[in-house]
Amino acid sequence: MGTRHGHTRDLLLIRGGTVVTAQASFRVDVLCGGEGEILAVGPDLDRPTGCTMVDAGGLLVMPGGVDPQVDIGADKAGFARTVAALSGGTTTILDTMRPDGSGLDAAWRDWRHAARHAHVDVGLHMALPDASASVLRHMDELVADRGVNAFRLSMADGLSDRDILQLTRHAADYGALCMIEAQNAQAVAYLRAELDHAGITGNEACLLSAPPQVEGEAVGRAIMLAGLAGGPVHVGPVSTIGATDILAHARLRGQRVEGHVLAPHLVVDEAVYDPEGDAASDPCVTLPPFRDGTHRRALWGGLASGNIGMVASGFRPSGAAGNGVTDGLAQRMRVVWQHGVRAGILTAEEFVAVTSQAAARAFNIYPRKGAIMPGADADIVLWDPDALETCTSGLYAGITLGGRAVRVIRGGVTVWQDDMPCEGVGYGAYVPCPAFRPGLSERMRRAAHLSMRDGEIQDRGPGAC
Repeated sequence: MGTRHGHTRDLLLIRGGTVVTAQASFRVDVLCGGEGEILAVGPDLDRPTGCTMVDAGGLLVMPGGVDPQVDIGADKAGFARTVAALSGGTTTILDTMRPDGSGLDAAWRDWRHAARHAHVDVGLHMALPDASASVLRHMDELVADRGVNAFRLSMADGLSDRDILQLTRHAADYGALCMIEAQNAQAVAYLRAELDHAGITGNEACLLSAPPQVEGEAVGRAIMLAGLAGGPVHVGPVSTIGATDILAHARLRGQRVEGHVLAPHLVVDEAVYDPEGDAASDPCVTLPPFRDGTHRRALWGGLASGNIGMVASGFRPSGAAGNGVTDGLAQRMRVVWQHGVRAGILTAEEFVAVTSQAAARAFNIYPRKGAIMPGADADIVLWDPDALETCTSGLYAGITLGGRAVRVIRGGVTVWQDDMPCEGVGYGAYVPCPAFRPGLSERMRRAAHLSMRDGEIQDRGPGAC
């Protein structure tokens, strides 16, 4: 597989822990090779000469986390903050670049230059502003030459249904998929204007301008449009009962649909919105907004059932374009462990699925990422399952987090230990996301059209909430 991080390193043998993957848990050893790969997994592995041994007794040994949605863009300072992701057990992020009018290839080059400052491995989703001939042409080049296999389409920014249809079909033809940020932009804008007219301008306007029906309608419409185009689709972030129900129904009908939730939507309550709060600077102002416990329970149910496949941090540096939160890279996996696994909603294996493997599979970087098996990248987290901590500040203030990354290994090198980055932690590698296998788009198209029979998907969308 080649040297993955630019140089060779010492062999590393992890012994005495319980390896947890999305499939099962085993008491086995893991041997990491000199080029950043896993060489062997098995009981009582021999220790090669000159190999460093790591004692994982009493700890869980899991694949490094894969965060499927961050919005850093071409921001060197934002990437410098990704050391926080290492502290929480995340070793790979999938970032979004939003072109500023200079063209998709120029945007990719700007992003690639900034991403060299990341302390984790990074892949890219490219946001698309429209379906112009130039955009369509450069989509093909990004898939074929740049390792981009997912494109972000934002209903929240007003992208038209016609453009979504054309972009989804075009992406599928080239072995890529579209991620749709599903919010009814016109409804949100209208409600926001009405709130402004009524003098409601505090951060509670974030909640009141995006009620659950707005998201439910848009998720249903996004899935319907993807079905008409015959392409696979990823929607999210989702935050409501209605959106969760629509995802489940589409998957039961056979449509290839993935979805994700942001970690704060699993634990942060709508009570964070202060009528007097400053909507311009409050870290809780995001779309979709945080909601009450009824919706949060549905999101956990979606994760437990597999209808919502993965959990993202939604990290966005302050002032950056797009929606997201300015905190949370470090807390993503700890939120899911405490309020999912320790609460009895998820198993340890399901934890690995929603924080690592599902995203790696969805974006075609599995088993390089999200796996502990020979040939996979040696991105490994030694996890203390019993650790507890209550946050005292920031977005998660007052919320208890569970589990702790005792040691984080990225590409066979320890980069986080003893609650601090290791000296010379260095930078991560670019992770190209390959196009999906030939013939996939045609099979997806057939499955999507079959799922649309009798109009059942369409009928679920606009009326759900």
